[in-house]
Amino acid sequence: MPTITPSSESEMQFRRSWRPTFRTWLFLIAAMILTTPFLLRAWFISSIPDIRPFDEAEFCREGEKIPEDQNAFTNYREACRLKETVDAARKASGAMMNVENYDEVVEKGWGAADDSLKTWCQDYSKPLAEWRKGTELSDAFSVSPREVTFKVDVMNQFPVLNQVREFARLARFEGLRLESEGDLAKAKEWYISILRCSRHFTRRAFNLQRMTGSALHAMAVTSLVQWAHNPSLTADQLKTALSEVQAADLMTDTASSTLKADYLLACNTLNQRGWLQSMQDDDDEGGNGPAAALTSIALWLVGEPQTTQKVLRQILSNQLNEIDRPLSEQQPQAGFLNAALFKPDQKLPAKPNQLGPTEINQAVSRLMITRIFVSDPKNFAQFTNYVTRDRAKQKSLEIGLAAQAYQRENGEFPEDSMALVPKFLDRWPVDPFSPTGQLMNYRREGSTSTIVWSVGSNGNDDNGEVTDNEQQPAKDLGIVLKIR
Repeated sequence: MPTITPSSESEMQFRRSWRPTFRTWLFLIAAMILTTPFLLRAWFISSIPDIRPFDEAEFCREGEKIPEDQNAFTNYREACRLKETVDAARKASGAMMNVENYDEVVEKGWGAADDSLKTWCQDYSKPLAEWRKGTELSDAFSVSPREVTFKVDVMNQFPVLNQVREFARLARFEGLRLESEGDLAKAKEWYISILRCSRHFTRRAFNLQRMTGSALHAMAVTSLVQWAHNPSLTADQLKTALSEVQAADLMTDTASSTLKADYLLACNTLNQRGWLQSMQDDDDEGGNGPAAALTSIALWLVGEPQTTQKVLRQILSNQLNEIDRPLSEQQPQAGFLNAALFKPDQKLPAKPNQLGPTEINQAVSRLMITRIFVSDPKNFAQFTNYVTRDRAKQKSLEIGLAAQAYQRENGEFPEDSMALVPKFLDRWPVDPFSPTGQLMNYRREGSTSTIVWSVGSNGNDDNGEVTDNEQQPAKDLGIVLKIR
């Protein structure tokens, strides 16, 4: 029979005293149940490295520090307020609220304007004058990215967005009226005001706002091209117009600025209390029911909304590397379906904690909420397309004004595009749509007609097949220069 020593006896007593009881097991199981969700959430959040692609506070401050009396949107908002008063008065009097023969007047000139259109222009002269004051300012800031979410009342937060096209129409009519009276200098000022306003709508702008600016820019370009056809214009007047067009273009903000604003808009939505409910339709009866509660719990478990915010920063960092480069210098896109991502530039050192395109795409694929906020490649292509169209139209306009000035001095358009350099243009512009960095195209059709064009969004040179009618599709993007 073995002898139990004091030391072995105490060890056995120690083991018996720490033998798990039913209560101990119950406590351990409960602790695991309670801590597992937090551990799971922490794992999801930590699975995406956190980065800061830009200084968010400074980006907001850049606009917020503009004094109110130097902010174009101060005048634009006041113009909208004045317009609402006129709207109410016209409605009370039974006057028509919409212009019916707008396209006819644009095509044929002020002589085609009927009495109702002339009255419409007169009634809104005061709001239009206030809008014009805003166009003369050098900077603009609509709404702080700190304040806007996806669930917004556009009428309240962006009143100018809904009214600005009407002001641009009024300005175009005013220019056409002045042209009919022979005052070409003042007519041009109204067309330049549309151009300047369009550039204000690119300043720290959300996507929707920038799209509006692009539409205004197209209107301004068409108006100035048609104005330049007038044979009464002198070379000096055309040179002055070219200088003003180039000065207005300097106000154009970068494409990266819009990506930053849209990122902040998404983060504001995710940071607000009840962010999930804010994304649902107002008539969604299940928005506050048991299913919504279960959805909220499930999303919390996978680290939302913090996980999505981290992925959005990874995507933005990838896009900021390339978006402001000329198309010919950008890295190719990775070709994923879930997010528009560029392949990394091997010549540049990798950023700390920056995920590769494949890793980012995988994260987007597995996160339901992230896919809602991420712009897919198709939408991203639409964004880059209208930004690039702006640049191509702008360069076409500058070349067109320079060629018209040359024609006034020499009696004909130049045969060779290089005849405009350096007297009229410092350099011949690169085609923004060219994937290889080719120059803008130019061809004289005769002493009184010339075509300027970009290869357009398809990247193919279709030999200058363009149209003056914006409603008709063209293979190339450009303008036809004429003398009336």
